[in-house]
Amino acid sequence: MMNRIAQFTALVGALSLLIGGVALTPSVSDAAGWISPDNLTASWVQDIEREINKKEYRYVFANDPRSPQASVVKLLNRAAQVLEADNPALAKDLVDEALRVLEEGVRRQYFSQNDVAPILSFIREHVPMEARRT
Repeated sequence: MMNRIAQFTALVGALSLLIGGVALTPSVSDAAGWISPDNLTASWVQDIEREINKKEYRYVFANDPRSPQASVVKLLNRAAQVLEADNPALAKDLVDEALRVLEEGVRRQYFSQNDVAPILSFIREHVPMEARRT
């Protein structure tokens, strides 16, 4: 009887370690659905989401507890939606806010300016002209 209790305890411990190890391993692909909208409005937002979630940027954002990729994509998706509704002024504000999310990460020293410079450039290049600040 005592042997069965020890085996059961060992099994529960092993399962806890297995589940805990998997649960504590962060991964963008395993992220919750609310982190990134499934219904991206425009192809340029989809392009930016693919770029920002590339494997090469995974460690850039690893120190930032805010999940800036999700915030940026959501703001850009909203910008695309209001741009379709013919409100370019609000779209510009939303694009600026998305860029500020990344700039705030630099200010808080979650990552360096050099780390996010290619992402900022990519965003600026792919946002439609009517949603850019001149």
